[in-house]
Amino acid sequence: MLARSHTVLLAFAIVFAMGMALAVAILCIPMVSNEAPNEPSTELDAPSTSPKSEALTESETEPTPILPDVSNGLQFTSLGNGTCALTGIGVCVDACIVIPEYSPFGDRVTEIVPRALYGVSTVTAIQIPASVRVIGELAFAACENLMYISVSNANPYFCDADGVLYTLDRSVLLCYPPMRAGSVAVIEAATVKISDMAFFGCVYLTSIQYQGSPEQWEQIVIGSKNYSLTAAAKTFLLSD
Repeated sequence: MLARSHTVLLAFAIVFAMGMALAVAILCIPMVSNEAPNEPSTELDAPSTSPKSEALTESETEPTPILPDVSNGLQFTSLGNGTCALTGIGVCVDACIVIPEYSPFGDRVTEIVPRALYGVSTVTAIQIPASVRVIGELAFAACENLMYISVSNANPYFCDADGVLYTLDRSVLLCYPPMRAGSVAVIEAATVKISDMAFFGCVYLTSIQYQGSPEQWEQIVIGSKNYSLTAAAKTFLLSD
């Protein structure tokens, strides 16, 4: 009888313990479900950037500035000593040819080679900078639509007289633009030479007003193919 009582008490204790464990488990379930799940840290995931790397990125994406081409397509040849010569029209399509003081490569333009713009019909005006020291023969000859040539006042070798190209001392007339306004050409008394083809194609020229005497005129060296000049009527400021 006593053994049976012990068995009953042991069974009761086991059932009681299981019931308590079940109760504790039931009470813990809501607490676990209400806890927020662990979220990964965004600080570790974000890529690290420094001001230096951002600056490099911006500089790499910036476009390279395009420098203006002051030559407008004219053709130059280096003379090997920091200077160069204008050698041709190149791909320039401008009516007014502005010869720059420096080529696109940084060489100073000191020379215009013979026949550099010979026969270019699109040219109506030419500007010569102070840097030019040499102008070759027929450099601007046969430019049938040329109306005006201007030279920088700072040029120590050449000048223009109302659009006519002279050496600085006016002793040599280099080019009389064929389409220059008016039918009368004024030639200064200081002129002792008129270059080849200086008056070539001057179809509207009808008379010459020479500021010297007929005797002085006869002493002028007149180059070849100046048909318009020789055909024009002559008047003289001074008499013999």
